Parts: sequence; C-alpha cells; structure tokens
Amino acid sequence: MMSSPAGRAPELFTAWMGSHVANDKKFGRKVFRYHPRSDEHSKKLCALVLDDLQTCSGLLREHLASGKVLARINESYTFSNGKKKTLDLAIGTSLPSASPTQAAAMGRLLVACEAKQCMTEHGKTQPRIFDELSSAHEIVHQGDTLIVSLGIVVVNIASRYASPTRQTSGAEPLEFSRHRQPAVTESMVNHLRGLKVREKVGEIGFDAFATILIDCDNVGACNLHTAPPSPQPGDLDHYQTFLGRVTAAYADRFSEL
Repeated sequence: MMSSPAGRAPELFTAWMGSHVANDKKFGRKVFRYHPRSDEHSKKLCALVLDDLQTCSGLLREHLASGKVLARINESYTFSNGKKKTLDLAIGTSLPSASPTQAAAMGRLLVACEAKQCMTEHGKTQPRIFDELSSAHEIVHQGDTLIVSLGIVVVNIASRYASPTRQTSGAEPLEFSRHRQPAVTESMVNHLRGLKVREKVGEIGFDAFATILIDCDNVGACNLHTAPPSPQPGDLDHYQTFLGRVTAAYADRFSEL
C-alpha cells in the first residue's frame, strides 16, 4: 500500500536506505545501509518530513517562503529557561542577520522533531528509546508549551540483521543476528504507543507521533512494511495522522505570525 503524495517520507526514506552506504570506520566495509554511530539517517528522515509538512501546510510553506520562519536540521537551540538541546528538526522564527554574510539565527522555536531508529535488539532498545522520546517533549514544552513537539521512530521488522558493531573483521563473512519477528516489532510498536500524545496546549506529551516500519537486513534491499503490526490509516501513530495533527496544530497556534 502506497501513501498519498502528501506523505511520501516513509517510501522515500526506505528507498534512500536501500542505496545508502554507511561509513564503517572500524573495518571499512562498504556494505551497510545503517550505522548506529551516524546521524545521517535522522537527518535524511527529517529533511523528508519537512518536505511533507510544506506540502501539507500552506501556512508553513508561506512562512518559510517569506522568510518569517526558517527550518534547520540538527539545530542546537537554547530555550528561554537556559536548557540547551540539539533538535533533529527545528522550525522557528527568523532573526535579522548581523551582516549580509551571516546566516539568520533562529528566534522563537515553533516546531521541534525528535527522530529515532530501532534496527536491532528491539527488547533491549525499548526503554532507552521510550525515555529519550519522553524527555524530548518534556524539555521542549518546559521551554514553551506552545511549541509543536513531534516524535517519529523507524522500526526494523527484518528477521535477520548485520550490525556493523558486531563484526569482528573486515574480511570474514558477515555475522547476522536473528530476530523473533514479527513479535519483537509488534512489542516495540505497542510499547511506543505508551508515549503521551496531547490533545491541547498545557497537557503533557507530543503533539504528533508516528512509527514507520521497514524491512532491512542492513546489506540488501530495504522495503517499507505497511501491513500489521505497522500502524494503520486512522491510527494515532500512523504517518498520515501525524501530518494532519502537525498541520492543524501549526495553523491553530501560529497563523498570526
């Protein structure tokens, strides 16, 4: 099942992964699609999500085009309470540049997105990802409760996986770990559904959250997995629902910019 043109990030991200070669600094293998010590995947996913948000939200598209707001990947931001955080995707008001050659600085933060991947060791990863995501929206809303806080997670449903960090040399046959699928992925999807998603300003939680499933053994083709246990259309954690919630929240809070 393909998503609509308004929400192409899951397909485009999966296709990109299928041709991406991750940098394996330890052994120099040129075979891996993903490396846990790289942020290339989060950056790519956030760039694609930003494209979708501009397609879905005419208001955001207008604000970006006019220069009222700017969007940045891996933005180091300091909140008014002094808390600092590097945001995977940040959208905020644009401050005047000090000089023609200096890039505009971000003023008030409007949208913040936290992007995560779970490629292997699903059970071991559950508490860490959950805690990091919970902390993300808490930090953002402690800075400003009006900020549209987003979370998105890519979960791997492949039954085997070649982890770069488990290899013992650059010449031996690849070592694959085996996953009890689809059970471990279903457990992760359900675990992430325990994250709070708020319905109004002042409550605790993300304003929108999505889980995307891919099938990737980390050396071959990557495929988007849309059948259960993947979130289905209408589910709170489905990507199209995510886009709709972001669009509505942005219009409700920032139409007067």
